[in-house]
Amino acid sequence: MRTHTSPNTPHRDRAGDSNFRGRQCLVAAVLAASAPVCFAQDDVRSGPLYDGLARMDSALFEAAFISCDAAKFKAIFTEDAEFYHDRTGASFGNEVRTLKSCPRDNGVTRTLVPGSLEVYPMQGYGALQIGRHIFAKAGEPGSEVAQFVHLWKREGDTWKLARVLSFDHRPSAQQK
Repeated sequence: MRTHTSPNTPHRDRAGDSNFRGRQCLVAAVLAASAPVCFAQDDVRSGPLYDGLARMDSALFEAAFISCDAAKFKAIFTEDAEFYHDRTGASFGNEVRTLKSCPRDNGVTRTLVPGSLEVYPMQGYGALQIGRHIFAKAGEPGSEVAQFVHLWKREGDTWKLARVLSFDHRPSAQQK
């Protein structure tokens, strides 16, 4: 049964509100239209942003550990780069951007732990990349695993590494 209210009554119940159904449809339409926008962002482990920064991760460690190309290594970083390492402390600017040695010459390798890389967009700046990697030295038993966080800055069409956190260095599970 419908209740009748006076047109002058400020509070009408839903059954007596002739615009309720229209507002309900409008809200449903807005929510339905915005759903694809909300989920259009890349997944943290796939999509164009992930792929681009996975390539940058490869380029960084190829320059640092394989080709030992000081110019390529330096070009990957912002001028004001910062690096924070749980064992060696903090370094800044050119100290970060300068390749001090060639790990390859000492038999050291770096391997990204499969499935550990994640990428998160940082609106108006770039993206955050997190993951785990393993370092091993030829001729030595075992290896070391560590976590990393990279803050990448988008400069036009180029990605530059602005901040690095390298932490939780410990023997890898492969040694057990």
